[in-house]
Amino acid sequence: MNKLTNSQKIKQSLVPERITSTKFSQVKLAQALHKKSTRDQDGLFIVEGAKELELAVDNGVQVHSLFVHEECLQDESSSLVFHKASDELEEGCIFSVTDRVFRSMCYRSSSRIVAIAHKHDVPMEDFKPAGDAFFVICSGMEKPGNLGAVMRSADAVGTHAVIIESPVLDVFNANVVRASIGTLFSVPVILAEFEVLTSWLQQHDIVVIATSPDADINYSDYVFPERLAIVVGSEAHGLEQRWFQVAKDVVSIPQHGQADSLNAAMSATIVMYEVLRQRNQS
Repeated sequence: MNKLTNSQKIKQSLVPERITSTKFSQVKLAQALHKKSTRDQDGLFIVEGAKELELAVDNGVQVHSLFVHEECLQDESSSLVFHKASDELEEGCIFSVTDRVFRSMCYRSSSRIVAIAHKHDVPMEDFKPAGDAFFVICSGMEKPGNLGAVMRSADAVGTHAVIIESPVLDVFNANVVRASIGTLFSVPVILAEFEVLTSWLQQHDIVVIATSPDADINYSDYVFPERLAIVVGSEAHGLEQRWFQVAKDVVSIPQHGQADSLNAAMSATIVMYEVLRQRNQS
């Protein structure tokens, strides 16, 4: 007897309910989660794409419901992600949807799998910094693409958490999830107000290093401390003055062109990699 392929096994074990109407209640919920007010009210958000969903599931994000494009189950790699994500779901939470319905829920036309997931973040009081604590703090960051890119870099260099200070941007915006390529789920995310955050940093002996294009210290000449938090501001306004009063030092990235600043995510990435370089040499 011929052995079944992975996708054939999945098709035998999973029988998702087929949805053909955009009026279906769970489809309406997915559409409504495009709005921050609904995400806040329901404590849910959208995870779109196979890579993003796999990282979410692998890092313990609780899936509420799962939608797959009806053509997706023909693709073995997507089927495996679908199978992994559906393992903990109850009957009635897994759906196969037509192309028209799927497009009504998605931000990206290339997506073939979407989940509704429960929001999560790490309470600051529950987070125990490691001896070589390394954080990146995003203050006033307004662009989802920048925040997502910072999270990708934070994942790559092994920071212990990304801290969003006094958030002006919804971390669970679908564009943040997309720009982070799912690293929103692999790096702990802490949301904190300025006073609470700075008190916590001081309590745990974590040195704050601010970034500014006007600083006199070149980032590559600076010896970064063992326990530190790098603070980056918004692309439009930079850091608020209060961070310069808290920071031990302020570093800059030299620039020789006519632009007055780098992209915020790029600046954060350059400094984070310098910290990693120094740590690898020590």
